[in-house]
Amino acid sequence: MTKLAFVLGSNWLLSIAELLVYIQDKGFDGTLIDHSRNAAIVDIKQRLDSDQIVDMQSALGGCYKIGKVIWEYDIDVPLKAYPARNVANKEDLDEIRKCPWLKIVWPRVKGKKVKFGISTYPIFDGRFPINFRSFTRGLDDRVKKLLVENGARRADYFAYDEPDRRVEARLNIALWPKTIAQNALLATPNAEILAIFSEEKLYIARTRIVYDSMLQQYRDESRPFVSSEISTSPKICRTLLTLAGARPGDTILDPFCGTGTILMEAAILGMECIGVDIEGDQVQGARSNMKWLGKDLGMKLEYDIFKGDSRELSSLVKKQVDAVAFEPPLGPIYKKPPLRDEAEKTIKELTALYRQALTEIANILRPDGRVAMTIPVINTDGDPLSIKFRDLIGGTGLALYRMLPGDSIKSRKDVHPRLRIRPSRELIPERKRGQVVQRALIVLEK
Repeated sequence: MTKLAFVLGSNWLLSIAELLVYIQDKGFDGTLIDHSRNAAIVDIKQRLDSDQIVDMQSALGGCYKIGKVIWEYDIDVPLKAYPARNVANKEDLDEIRKCPWLKIVWPRVKGKKVKFGISTYPIFDGRFPINFRSFTRGLDDRVKKLLVENGARRADYFAYDEPDRRVEARLNIALWPKTIAQNALLATPNAEILAIFSEEKLYIARTRIVYDSMLQQYRDESRPFVSSEISTSPKICRTLLTLAGARPGDTILDPFCGTGTILMEAAILGMECIGVDIEGDQVQGARSNMKWLGKDLGMKLEYDIFKGDSRELSSLVKKQVDAVAFEPPLGPIYKKPPLRDEAEKTIKELTALYRQALTEIANILRPDGRVAMTIPVINTDGDPLSIKFRDLIGGTGLALYRMLPGDSIKSRKDVHPRLRIRPSRELIPERKRGQVVQRALIVLEK
């Protein structure tokens, strides 16, 4: 049995959906037993080794850290030990300060120099009756003291307590992956400790693997061709690949490949790639990027990139593909919400394009294959407008694949409204502030 803690991306619901799809596809017997908007706790019946956890992190686009849960407290203990307004309860404070999990992380510390950090993940955004800053700093100081008392030659901790780089008003008292990598905090005897709060528990976990943000930044800045238009982020690309069920060794197709971001991520994960795009400049850019990536990785990549129309895939792609992942054109880039009539015309045109492409995709997709894609959600001068599934997939040979299966989620009736998960979702929104055209992710199956 392996109880894992996953630090989620900003779209927590999409991160959980992707995680559960991955667990199911790998054949693991896993259940989401608890979650917040920052982290998920998953109980997997099988015992996973380090390589399996590393592979999991590599595949998941919506997960920044994975840790093994080593201790749990009922939420009443930190609530009374570090109340936001009232006086701390001494017994509960002493219970936290005992740090009984310390020996699990550092069984033999005598004579060693230790670097560590406590990363705290609140339930929402910090508005909870716990003083999370006091908790984090108090735990940092306490662990340092206990390590020295246990014989460590030296103990130093790293702390982050500044506005979130993504949302300035959000509380952030967790270490960034870059800090962890630069200071080798995952190399023994060093450690990062995750303190994850849910409505019912405080989970203590030791980080096993983190997202390599520095490597991703290097690839983004070093690849030879970058589109001047809005491109799909590498993490969303990995999420699409996971939702499509793509595995190392599979042949994957991106029928609107642009400059090849999805193809690059697939190649890094050991997949064979086929890309199609109607724009010659984009095709050349994708080929240049894949050629550069092969040299950077020091290996020969298996890929074909064709100039052509995705509505005529059967004439371009002469082999069966295992999975399809793509972000199609999402329509005009509006500076302000359009009139509803204008948005309806755009949706109608895009539905026809997607439908024709999906019909072609079904002809070359393996019998049990899946398609993961984005669709637009246009904020009009009235209500948001999106594509109707019946118009999109009727007669294509594809059906909706529903995400967030109920039998993989341990639900509670009294869960906070901001934490509720509606099982069997048809789509999951992926919103960005200020954008008129939002997007949602859907999965189809043959």
